[in-house]
Amino acid sequence: MAEMTSTLTSPKSLGELAWNAINVIGASIDMKEEVADSRFSRFASEPCIYALWHGRIVLPILRMRNCGIIAMVSEHRDGEIVTRTLMSAGFDTVRGSSTRGGVRALARMVKLAREGNSFAFTADGPRGPRWHLQPGTVYLAAKTGLPVIPVTGSVKRSLTFTKSWDHFQLPLPFTRGIVSFGKPYYAEGGTEADNIEFHRAELERIMIDQTRDVDARLGVNTPE
Repeated sequence: MAEMTSTLTSPKSLGELAWNAINVIGASIDMKEEVADSRFSRFASEPCIYALWHGRIVLPILRMRNCGIIAMVSEHRDGEIVTRTLMSAGFDTVRGSSTRGGVRALARMVKLAREGNSFAFTADGPRGPRWHLQPGTVYLAAKTGLPVIPVTGSVKRSLTFTKSWDHFQLPLPFTRGIVSFGKPYYAEGGTEADNIEFHRAELERIMIDQTRDVDARLGVNTPE
């Protein structure tokens, strides 16, 4: 019995369970997809870097599944569950974050970028602060020349976990939703610290405005 319980609560099982639940809910959502540049939709014809907020990942995952996108996932303990969830949804993963293993993971992603791959970052992860863009996304863009595509989502009805750092939005079944793929953003000018910070702050502002706009059009109060 103990062995069975351990199997059922393993990261692999929990990740697969999470994806199955997301998939069932997603099938019931009336979802609208907005794409600013058709070259960089979920079936990107050109490689790019998708930047997402940690608390708004559910709808983008549903729309971007099985597209061969490589996601950076935290090396923290809960990152293994996230890895298994993303793998179940058809993503590949590289482990690392702004707080652990990030330099090694970015080096690996630079190599993979040169092979023509696209990537996804939870740009404020793994532990926030919420909607504070970490520099790794911009650094990879500056190093590789790939554009960053800001991606966000919102739904009319959800459970929003306001006590969690990311205010995670879990869509409720049979609601309306919007997934927004923004305009490509190029982090030009090199990888010097001042330039990375300039682009980091600018991209952060764009992503916040994008999310507030989607929320407003659905009549959702954006958590402060």
